[in-house]
Amino acid sequence: MTDSWIITNVKTQTAGGFGMQVLAIRNGCFTTSVSPDMRRFDADGLIAMPGIIDLHGDGFERHIAPRNGVEFDLETALLATDRELLANGITTAFLALTISWEPGPRSLQRARDTIAALVRLRPHLKTEIRLQIRWEIFALEAVPDIESWLDLDPSPTLAFNDHLTAICSGMKPHILAKNAARCGMSVEAYKADLDRLSARAKEVPLAVRHLADMAAAKGVICFAHDEQTPQERDKNRGIGITVCEFPITADTAKAAIANGEATVLGAPNVLRGKSHTGAVDATEAIHAGLCSVLASDYYYAAPLAAMARLGSSDPEQMAKFWPLISANAAAAVGLDDRGHIAPDYQADFLLYHMQDNHPQMVAVFRKGECIHLLEPWRV
Repeated sequence: MTDSWIITNVKTQTAGGFGMQVLAIRNGCFTTSVSPDMRRFDADGLIAMPGIIDLHGDGFERHIAPRNGVEFDLETALLATDRELLANGITTAFLALTISWEPGPRSLQRARDTIAALVRLRPHLKTEIRLQIRWEIFALEAVPDIESWLDLDPSPTLAFNDHLTAICSGMKPHILAKNAARCGMSVEAYKADLDRLSARAKEVPLAVRHLADMAAAKGVICFAHDEQTPQERDKNRGIGITVCEFPITADTAKAAIANGEATVLGAPNVLRGKSHTGAVDATEAIHAGLCSVLASDYYYAAPLAAMARLGSSDPEQMAKFWPLISANAAAAVGLDDRGHIAPDYQADFLLYHMQDNHPQMVAVFRKGECIHLLEPWRV
């Protein structure tokens, strides 16, 4: 479809407040210039909001392996992910691609294959799909690959994760068994692998510093995952890791916010009323000013549904929380061309209406192109 549009009879939040607006789009961006050649979209009864920017989502893994032991080819899975993202109003998505020391679904080879499939498919995708390279820091053999992936276009982000230390510090037997099964290993073999990796602990800080320095030189934003304490936040800040992702404690989140850094929490946390890992309660953190971004985490429908929960299903109140999934997310990773409905910003936005207190997606635009439309009579 053409990228020259006039969207009429729409409610949205602009600098003038929440209310009826006319939106004009040309050359993929919002504009103040309206001309007769613009195609009309009747948005009567709809609310326009900036497209959702998802900084961390691993829901794509369930398109690859929807059941234990059942896997589908990566291109089919990524195409299905693209369609699911669109249906939930996500116009920019960072797939949280784990590069682990474990064999199996989160192995280095799986990451290589996934990135290769994404590169092949990129011309056919409607969502802007980027990568969050989610590196388990004991996966030292992955460093050369990650060095090359920092040059991907569009630019990825780099997240530093350490789940091995948590596992070795006393994980319950049934969780160990579950992890071993996921890798196709016996518990004994899995424990032996943990011992082998732990023996290389002294090499890890140098590798972390090396990749953090390389990312900074290339303008790649770095995330720290599951930080436990303000001291850990301070240490990571010192090496250029500037985004605090899923902080374990409120004090850690407070330390990030006090230094002008983004804190990312999971939108499913808002919907469930708690963290599934027992960490910070996202709703409490939002109201305390300790959460600046909500991500889909493991459920792509969560960001939009979280807006309804936070805003009591009132679109005007929902708009007040919307920066958590758009403008704030864009700012956290340096995407200064999107996240707002305003002149000269990229025309990434969604149109929805409320039905029985739930937001229902009607249309999604990216770069001014209508890429998802459930009510074609409006055009």
